[in-house]
Amino acid sequence: MNDLLNVLKKAKNKCVFKKQEEFLKSLDEIRLFDTSLNLDWDNGAGEEWARFKHEKHGIVYMVNSKIGIIFARKNYLDKIPDILFSKYEVFVTETYDDDEWYINLEELKLEMSEIDWHASEEAVSPDKFSLNDLYFATI
Repeated sequence: MNDLLNVLKKAKNKCVFKKQEEFLKSLDEIRLFDTSLNLDWDNGAGEEWARFKHEKHGIVYMVNSKIGIIFARKNYLDKIPDILFSKYEVFVTETYDDDEWYINLEELKLEMSEIDWHASEEAVSPDKFSLNDLYFATI
């Protein structure tokens, strides 16, 4: 099991997007490295996560709009440019579906005001969830 709060704190220490324009620039930067990626993000709807989909590999990146965290699929690792590792906290994962994460929601509220957990504990258990669950709990 992985403690999500530790990963988020590392990302926050590395990069915080002060303005939405900075985040949009990072999305453009990612797209420059692979023009075959399709962006799944509703600009203007307040979504906290953007996802990049590849026709063959499915979702390959999940990027937060407030802090510099990128969850990247392992099967796409050889396509991830080194510059992303230097600018952002990149966490490589096998899948977005495995329940391999946990988080203390009280600590999240105290230490990470950039991330809003919207889901009830019945909908998404903070003791065991997947990155897909994280996406829907914090979108």
